[in-house]
Amino acid sequence: MARRFLLVGAALLLLAAGLTAYSSSTQVNHGPLLASAVAPLPVAPPPAPPTLDDLFPGTGAWTERTLEAMTLEEKVAQLFSARAYGSYRSADDPRYLELVQLVEEFGIGSVTFFQGDPITQAVMANDLQQRAQVPLLVAQDMEWGPGQRLEGAVKFPRTMATGATGHTAYAYTVGYTTAVEARAMGTHFIFAPVADVNNNPQNPIINVRSFGEDPEQVAAMVSAFVDGAQDGGVISSVKHFPGHGDTDTDSHLDLPVLPYTQARLDTLELVPFRRAINEGVKSVMTAHLAFPALEADTEIPGSLSPRVSGALLRDELGFDGLVVTDGLDMRGVSAHFSAGEAAIMALEAGADLLLLSVDEYAAHTAVVDAVRSGRLTEARIEASARRVLRAKEWLGLHQGAEVPLDGVRDSVRTQRHEALAETVARASLTLLGDDTDLLPFTGPPRRLATVTLSDSDDPEVDDYFLSQVFRHGRPLLLTDALLDRRSDDEDYAAVLADLAEADVDAILVPTYLYVRSHSGQISLPPAQRQFLNTLLAGDTPVVLLSFGNPYMVMGLDRQPAAYLAAYGGSEVSQKAAAQALFGQTGFQGRLPINIPGTHALGDGLQQPQTAPRAGYPSDVGMRHRPFVQLDSLLRASIANRAFPGAAVAVGRGPVRVKLEAYGYHTYAARKPVQPTSAFDLASLTKVVATTTAAMQLYEAGQLDLDRPLATYLPAFGQRGKADITVRQVLTHTSGLIPFRPFHQEGVTTREAVLDTILASPLIYEPGTDMRYSDFNMIALALAMEQITDMPFEEYTERHIFEPLGMRNTGFRRAGTPDPEAVPTEQDPDFRQRLVQGEVHDETAWILGGTAGHAGLFSTAEDLARFGHMLVEEGRVNGQAFLQPETVRLFTSPQNPAQHTRALGWDTKSPEGYSSAGTRFGPRSFGHTGFTGTSFWVDPDQELFVILLTNRVYPTRENRGHIPVRPAVADLVYSALVGPPTPLLPAP
Repeated sequence: MARRFLLVGAALLLLAAGLTAYSSSTQVNHGPLLASAVAPLPVAPPPAPPTLDDLFPGTGAWTERTLEAMTLEEKVAQLFSARAYGSYRSADDPRYLELVQLVEEFGIGSVTFFQGDPITQAVMANDLQQRAQVPLLVAQDMEWGPGQRLEGAVKFPRTMATGATGHTAYAYTVGYTTAVEARAMGTHFIFAPVADVNNNPQNPIINVRSFGEDPEQVAAMVSAFVDGAQDGGVISSVKHFPGHGDTDTDSHLDLPVLPYTQARLDTLELVPFRRAINEGVKSVMTAHLAFPALEADTEIPGSLSPRVSGALLRDELGFDGLVVTDGLDMRGVSAHFSAGEAAIMALEAGADLLLLSVDEYAAHTAVVDAVRSGRLTEARIEASARRVLRAKEWLGLHQGAEVPLDGVRDSVRTQRHEALAETVARASLTLLGDDTDLLPFTGPPRRLATVTLSDSDDPEVDDYFLSQVFRHGRPLLLTDALLDRRSDDEDYAAVLADLAEADVDAILVPTYLYVRSHSGQISLPPAQRQFLNTLLAGDTPVVLLSFGNPYMVMGLDRQPAAYLAAYGGSEVSQKAAAQALFGQTGFQGRLPINIPGTHALGDGLQQPQTAPRAGYPSDVGMRHRPFVQLDSLLRASIANRAFPGAAVAVGRGPVRVKLEAYGYHTYAARKPVQPTSAFDLASLTKVVATTTAAMQLYEAGQLDLDRPLATYLPAFGQRGKADITVRQVLTHTSGLIPFRPFHQEGVTTREAVLDTILASPLIYEPGTDMRYSDFNMIALALAMEQITDMPFEEYTERHIFEPLGMRNTGFRRAGTPDPEAVPTEQDPDFRQRLVQGEVHDETAWILGGTAGHAGLFSTAEDLARFGHMLVEEGRVNGQAFLQPETVRLFTSPQNPAQHTRALGWDTKSPEGYSSAGTRFGPRSFGHTGFTGTSFWVDPDQELFVILLTNRVYPTRENRGHIPVRPAVADLVYSALVGPPTPLLPAP
């Protein structure tokens, strides 16, 4: 037990560190496996297979004591695993009572859980463990994580998606994380991973359940998953021995026959199993497959054949661990053998654990009778019972088999686990055939149509994907159709007619063609294939997305403009696909299979992420806990009336890790603030609009920082201001007066305000001091209107907000309130009403709502886009919005010996109070706004923090926000634990 907990602790440290160190003590190559479709992986000489003592070290004493005290009947009972469900069952439910009887009276050794939920399964497992005289070995299918069976547990992308990443580090961490969640819910034995090599495109049962079709690549992935799972404290069972990948029959329905030679098995099917066995997998699941080359009787599956499960697995491959049969209720066995005969033959073949007998009682009786008749020996029964008990001892079940229920929420589907699932999904996406550079969709909203093809009759099959498309891309969706098993010829014709009339940029065709047991087929239905061929023959580009069978493009008359394989329809895969369509994640995957006639093993166009995406803190080297504390801080601040409402956006590198709103528009608590609520930015206008426009004109050579501003705005040169440079204006060293209350002086027209500003005298010699002045930015915006021959609000909309996708950002006309905007102040004097949706600053209001110093409205969501542009050194959608040198120039202190000002931006004060707190780095830059807004960036950490509040409601006298701003910055900074890199190394 001590060793197991040490392994768990070590793996947790590796997970926190991004797994860059994993594999130092293993033989697994954790680099890219699919960089070349032809380069073979180096294969080291295999070590000797581990013995039972090697597989279950430190065990034996409890096992032997327990075994010695057992009767023959009790030993036989240990060899069965019965079906159980982790969903609610009342105390008098017949199925529950049957299970209780199997545990209490039959003395069954194992149960296998199917559907349920984490808490209920943990409760049920504890209940059964309390009733068992010998601890139960709890088993479960978890090929793509606990979510395969349990609603609410983490669900990883399908196994083939992990193969498409090309990195065994992903397989290891998926295995480890699966184990952590499994143990928390009372599961100790997972039927995973699938070690089958899927080299048959027509395979109706394995398909995306396999890592791929190259045996060496599959072997590397399988071994990594096994290492992770067993390091995490569970027993991993590789399946389906000796290989289910090259069949076109579903063994749930019938007995597949594999007519291949022993030599073929050695070079293909057995490669992953041999490596897993040599590297210490503790269990192997045998398949219901006929192998005439090994077992002449083609009605005897390998799971019941001594030549397959015995001579090949036990003797030739030297496996000394726990052998479990595939479900004995499957038609490949149950159609040919009685429950008793199947159990006896499985034990004769070398199996230890009999999974899902159709009748445990009849099978138990038959096995006991076989021992007494001499067909089986008691020593044979003891050998299997010993393996089962040593597995339980290694798991520590003899020291306590129940799990703490409060540990379920701490361990199951945590944010880190969900982030890992999303990371694997993004890394798996495989883009094929995009010869027209159609993807990703960037820039203005695209006009799209979607037609979903599904092999089910679920009317909501595509709801999640479409919601993600809207969330991440916000396209103009003109047509939305679903064609499934209920659709008839008229439905297909109607969709084609609608598409013919729609003026769209592309047609998205998400397909849900799932690999399901008992279905027997995985091809597109004929009507859907005909429809798709008609669609592909048209002029509108088709983007085909596979959320199921990746082979579906075989045999199409024409290939789509772009084909995206996601290998399954889990929510994380659908979310990743939607993000990738709009550049919010890259395309990194490579095909782990051949698609005959279309694409080869290793194919996959590689494209980087070009736009920010929403993600988890752990995606970019941050802890989650400080963000919980941030929530508490802001809610407490609202309760203390520092402000009625707030919104926060935090981003690091390519990921927006937090976007959240708090409180209400007013203390009346009637209208909640949303991340899309428009706030009056006040002086953030100076940096978001005015400084950014200056940066663009500087790059274009239209604005010289060291030329007098009067060069561009002659009227500014009055009364000694002729030599004030653009640089001095941007650094607030111009000598201008900071502020004048025009509204109190009776100056109430735009013309009068501008005349006064332009004619204002100097109050100190330019360049000798720094005094923050609104007049600087008002004058600069006027100058840029002269340069561009365009109203300032029009320029910023066209050249800043629209390219950045800031759709809810802009200036608003004074005198036109907006009840949807977050209000600022109850103005008792000048406007004599609540100011809401029009600029709070009186001077900007007199100027009509647009000015260089104030007037801009925006949302936390939009400003996050602006923040990502800055941390990406000016890049947007993979293109240069600003040059990196320009960003660095405008955000660097211009005269550090005298002041902290950069060009437009402020920088962090080296001492004393800063709204950026105490932890932001020395190259940090930012700005604040009078209404309670704040925006800070630390370029060295690729980090930005945006805080929007309406602290001036109901009156500007409130200063409760002042300590909140640095506290927010410090909490966010305390979340940093590593570089802004993905959770795992990207291919």
